[in-house]
Amino acid sequence: METLRTEILVIGSGFGGAATALRMAEAGFQVVILEKGGDIRPERDFRQTQDPQYLLRFIRSIRSDTISFVYGEGLGGGSGFYEMVSLRAPTLAFDQRGRNGRRLWPAGLDRGTLDPYYAKAERMMHVKQIAPGEIPKSGLAFSLLMKRLGYSVDRVPYSVRGCLGHGFCVAGCTAGAKVTLHDTYLAPAQASGARILTDIEALSVSTLGGDPGAGAAERNMHNLPFRYRVLCAEGSGGNPLTIDAKVVLLGGGTIGTARLLLNSRRGLPMLTGEVGKHIAVNGTVKALALLPENFPDADMFTGRSHPGVISYQFLASHGITISTAKPLPVDAVSYANLVVEGETRTPCWWGEPKVELMKLYRRRALPIFALGLTTPRAELRATRSGSVVPSFHIDGEFREYYRRTLELLHSIYRQNGARLVSVALLDGEGVEYPDIHISTAHMTGSCRMADTPGEGVADA
Repeated sequence: METLRTEILVIGSGFGGAATALRMAEAGFQVVILEKGGDIRPERDFRQTQDPQYLLRFIRSIRSDTISFVYGEGLGGGSGFYEMVSLRAPTLAFDQRGRNGRRLWPAGLDRGTLDPYYAKAERMMHVKQIAPGEIPKSGLAFSLLMKRLGYSVDRVPYSVRGCLGHGFCVAGCTAGAKVTLHDTYLAPAQASGARILTDIEALSVSTLGGDPGAGAAERNMHNLPFRYRVLCAEGSGGNPLTIDAKVVLLGGGTIGTARLLLNSRRGLPMLTGEVGKHIAVNGTVKALALLPENFPDADMFTGRSHPGVISYQFLASHGITISTAKPLPVDAVSYANLVVEGETRTPCWWGEPKVELMKLYRRRALPIFALGLTTPRAELRATRSGSVVPSFHIDGEFREYYRRTLELLHSIYRQNGARLVSVALLDGEGVEYPDIHISTAHMTGSCRMADTPGEGVADA
């Protein structure tokens, strides 16, 4: 079995791993970046297509009856496939408390503490607020929905340079307009000496002896012993590879980092039992309606994929933001059963009613969704095969939040004269979920920071 050695091993090349790797490489340390996914080059690999075989090369998901987690996998992580939106968490988010009444964030971490780092990341990612003249039609229609009721909206900041409006942001920008980690963090990390290894999955981490505690990392890095061994599988054939490192930094995202740690319990005796717990899902609630005749067209399929506006109107009162979305047509026919309010549900998926609805979908349909500050209640559990399965506990508190939020979204439509469309989400076999189902790409917290090992995985 081949063994590599490095001072610092960064597992994951997405938003967490890439930034950390660059700063460590700039500081003069020997850095290796390990990426489970393939070597993505945006100018070479991205396509303007909805072909599921193409999308599934990069977009992964895991699901249960109540929750679906969606994430990107490949060099640069989700940065190649996100919608470019770059928001700072509101101050209110840092004041959240869990079911035990304790603050969800560790002491000393709040919006004010993080603002300088938000600013640094925004400079790196070329974040700027969208200009009024660049707002897509769907964003203008959403703004009109809200402003007719006296509600406010704000233009969002994007990581973008010279958008051409192709509309395939989530499939990968072929024009190079979307700012990804490939140019902003990964290329400079390589220029500073970091080595990137793709198509290699970290399977487990174990200690090699020495002092694995935090105090050791505060000493001179170059004089530290090699303290960790990472067992890896290389390529589709699963050829084994071992990497020894002085420091291992985990940046594999909510799913990848938790999966690795859950499979490393035997080799990491100090690991807390809180790994995989406390996952927040941003309280996603979605609704859909057909615009009234006195509204301009929305146009779901052209222009940048995010509509460019968000409303904070109900953040203080309901703990939610509201925005609109532009899913690709393949989502509209595979993700949910859609039936206009008052019409029969038979046939519920295909047939003439669905065809007629899809004729209206591009220009007259407008989805809106809420993201909320709900209590973290999702978890990941390891299986014997080394994979992870998610769960999401729908209790009375969350059910009431969902009902109240959906009612608010529907009221925005109804007060504007829009026709509601029933949305029944589908599983991978095309079967409707029996109860509330949350589908999100905004999960966070499976290895959260906390003040004690009984509440989280790492301290501040």
